[in-house]
Amino acid sequence: MSTRLVVSLYDIGGEDLARCARFAARLDRSRVPLSLFVPAPLLSGSAVTDWLRERVTSGDALVLHGLEPPRPARTRGFHDDRRRPRHEAGLRLTAANAVLDAAGLGSEAFAPLGGRTSAGTLAALRAAGFGACVEPELLRDLRTGRVLRTRVRTLSGGRGGSARCREVRSAAEREVRGGPGLIRLAVSAGDLDRPARRAAVHDAIDLALSHGALPATYPELVAPPPGPPHPALAVRGVPNPDPLTS
Repeated sequence: MSTRLVVSLYDIGGEDLARCARFAARLDRSRVPLSLFVPAPLLSGSAVTDWLRERVTSGDALVLHGLEPPRPARTRGFHDDRRRPRHEAGLRLTAANAVLDAAGLGSEAFAPLGGRTSAGTLAALRAAGFGACVEPELLRDLRTGRVLRTRVRTLSGGRGGSARCREVRSAAEREVRGGPGLIRLAVSAGDLDRPARRAAVHDAIDLALSHGALPATYPELVAPPPGPPHPALAVRGVPNPDPLTS
């Protein structure tokens, strides 16, 4: 059994797209795929959509990020992903999947806005064929019901920048030395514009790889779908059938 390494990227778009592309190219050289957190409304014929399509074709995974439409920063806060009933979640998932299909993309992983997923949303995700639900301290296999308790490491938060950079490095080292498990690193596009944060992420990734961690995307960490995967999800081969214990 080996430690797995998942690196995710969120807040993609706008002026940050070029930095995201450079970051992805750097990880390509280390054969580390990205789990790309993207809200469906972002996939509307933009340059971001074209880049995401290229990345998924090369082995990255798209993670549907929330079911809420975009909101101004001043109105964000307690998101409905935490309490949404099943019927409403199902309608929003249908709309999101239509946008994904129109963009030539597919996703079998979901990450809620606000950090937690309602029971109704979980039921709707299962019915829609999603395999993974990614939360800050949990990874849910929606096909088997297995829940892995594992904390994501991020550079965002209340602590100072230098302290958070040290924490990300030390957490990666601690987790990779602690035996088989899962290292989860989450990077925002804005982090890539800050040299200290960018260096901390690369250091954490390089350290994990040097100790034998195996890179993966979130869909690869759950049981495979019962039938043929969506063409956009089949690039990297068949997922490990029991990855949460490998």
